[in-house]
Amino acid sequence: MKVSVVTTTKSSRENVDRLITSINKIKNSIHEFILVDAGTPDIWDVMSEDYHIPTIVDGAGSSRGGGKNIGIKKASGDVVAFLDDDTEVDVGWVDEIKRSMKSYSVVAGFSPNPVGRSLGRVSVFVDGQDVTWPTCNIAYKKSLFDELGLFDEGLVTGEDIDFNIRCVKAGYVIGYNPRMIVFHYHRSSFRGFARQAFWNGYGRRQLNLKYPDLRHMHQHGLRFRNICRLGFGALGYLTGGVVR
Repeated sequence: MKVSVVTTTKSSRENVDRLITSINKIKNSIHEFILVDAGTPDIWDVMSEDYHIPTIVDGAGSSRGGGKNIGIKKASGDVVAFLDDDTEVDVGWVDEIKRSMKSYSVVAGFSPNPVGRSLGRVSVFVDGQDVTWPTCNIAYKKSLFDELGLFDEGLVTGEDIDFNIRCVKAGYVIGYNPRMIVFHYHRSSFRGFARQAFWNGYGRRQLNLKYPDLRHMHQHGLRFRNICRLGFGALGYLTGGVVR
């Protein structure tokens, strides 16, 4: 089983430095690593030799979904696994993907934040399945993209949830493997927290325009952090544009 790993970035050299260092530790387990840069890909001309990045793709100006689609089209493996650029993989990550892919066509992993608290997901369930597993740590059989199409490039964010919805509606079960570990270094500043909450809300608005029957499960209590999260999320939701 060949696993292609796709990461999108926007010239975030500091984040990618940490990610690629961890990828190089497992490079014998993966088929290829594809880095799609929506910023200024020429910065990798020097880095590629030092980091042994097999494939760097110019995705200048692409959306979140568009960058992922570029990576999918470039991938030649049986499985396409996605990582955010602010992650670091555990040494057994690919082995666990291969183990899970014997039973599932989609599998999500465990993504703890090693430097603080994470912004919890607001779950959405479709046909009894949680579809909010993000592409910071998820893998799909590549055949799914041939069957169901690519990520929706009209969504500013939430394109991963949208694709998971399509997978479930097509009859697929999303597996979860807690041993498929990726460390996710979330934004730790209040400004970063606010931005993430805002764009999460914006994305959920777009998803509700596309799927009017979606129901979001808010179970975060009345602590100050959660009230702020709901406030910024609501602002993003009200601002959310119409899906193209």
